Parts: sequence; structure tokens; C-alpha cells
Amino acid sequence: MPKGSQETKSHTTTNNNKNTVHVNNNFNLTINLGDSLNLLALIGGIYLIRTLFKRCNQKQQQEKM
Repeated sequence: MPKGSQETKSHTTTNNNKNTVHVNNNFNLTINLGDSLNLLALIGGIYLIRTLFKRCNQKQQQEKM
């Protein structure tokens, strides 16, 4: 058998590739009553400050006229 002509043997192979992906998405949202009261107090305080600021500005504009 000459060196230049080599036989290539083909093998039949089967690939059993199983890609299994397990995703567990757990989203927990816990709201404490104290947190919500603090948030409401913060919003109420901002609203109160804005209304007082608007009143002061309106009084100053009336005094200038």
C-alpha cells in the first residue's frame, strides 16, 4: 500500500445531547406596615411643604402689586 493513498474510515456516531434548563423564578415582595406609614408621611410632608410654599409666593406677589 503506497503512502499517498490512505483510506479514511467513516464512523457513524450518534450524539445524544440533552440540554435541560430548569429556571425557578421566585419573586417575593414583603411590605411592612411601618414602611408604608413612613412612605405616606413622606408624601404628605412633601405635599404640605409645597402648598405652604405656594401660599407664601402668592402673598408676596399680592404685596408687590
